[in-house]
Amino acid sequence: MKKLLNYLNSPYPVFYQRWKIAVISSVIVFLILAFLQPFGISSIEHHKLGILLGYMAVTAVFLCMPVYLFPALFPAYYEDDRWTVGKHILSQVYIFFFIAIGNWLYSAIVFNWGFRLDIFYNFLFCTVIIGFFPSVFFILLNRNRLLAFHLKEATEMNLLLQRSAATVSVERVEQEDTVILFAGGTKEVLEVNTSDLFFVEADGNYVKIAYRKGHEPVRKLLRMTMKQAEEVTAVYPFIIKCHRAFLVNLHAVSRVSGNSQGYRLSLDGCEEEIPVSRAYSKEIKTLIENMNEA
Repeated sequence: MKKLLNYLNSPYPVFYQRWKIAVISSVIVFLILAFLQPFGISSIEHHKLGILLGYMAVTAVFLCMPVYLFPALFPAYYEDDRWTVGKHILSQVYIFFFIAIGNWLYSAIVFNWGFRLDIFYNFLFCTVIIGFFPSVFFILLNRNRLLAFHLKEATEMNLLLQRSAATVSVERVEQEDTVILFAGGTKEVLEVNTSDLFFVEADGNYVKIAYRKGHEPVRKLLRMTMKQAEEVTAVYPFIIKCHRAFLVNLHAVSRVSGNSQGYRLSLDGCEEEIPVSRAYSKEIKTLIENMNEA
């Protein structure tokens, strides 16, 4: 039981291209109804194609609630860093539930069945049997595939980081011998040497700047937007956005770890690991490769 709970709590990527879920699910519903023709569809003599296309459209519309509305209403629950295998499986239950509701309502209107609960339970049962178990199988398979891929990529990036650390260029030394001035909406200004900067994290209307002072890591909260922080660091190609809430100094990265969600960056002298969003993973990998070439 403990192993199962650990597995369900393991990281998994949250919905990325939500429109694909709606489109693919709608097409699958159309194909299943067209080939299997359950719920009396086989006895329809007229306008069968139009009715089947109606099922597809209704599926797409009702999927918007669990796929778009729920993440908008409960953003904390759907955060990338907190998404797990268990949450993703549970999200499939929501999806199939709303598919069943949509198809039940549509059938009740088209076939004049009335809104009978026994028919709804039949729709729900068939939807779960046809879709749930294959979906769970795919999630488990995809989790293992992503984990293996990201671990392999992380290993390759770690080798590049080791080579880069062993051959520090003159250009890199010059880049690290400059000072960044962080100044927000107040008179307070923070000066940080680029070689001492770890990361910048968004925190509401503030940013948290993590850097090395002496030999100790410190964190400073500054009234400043993330966009302003990006503008300040834009001239430094090695200070890059890796997540919607993080800027990271790639020269401080000592190790890359991987899981099924993607990558996390460990920084030399800093205990906190920095997440890498899927939207930035390719760019991070390319920059690490370029650091090694430089």
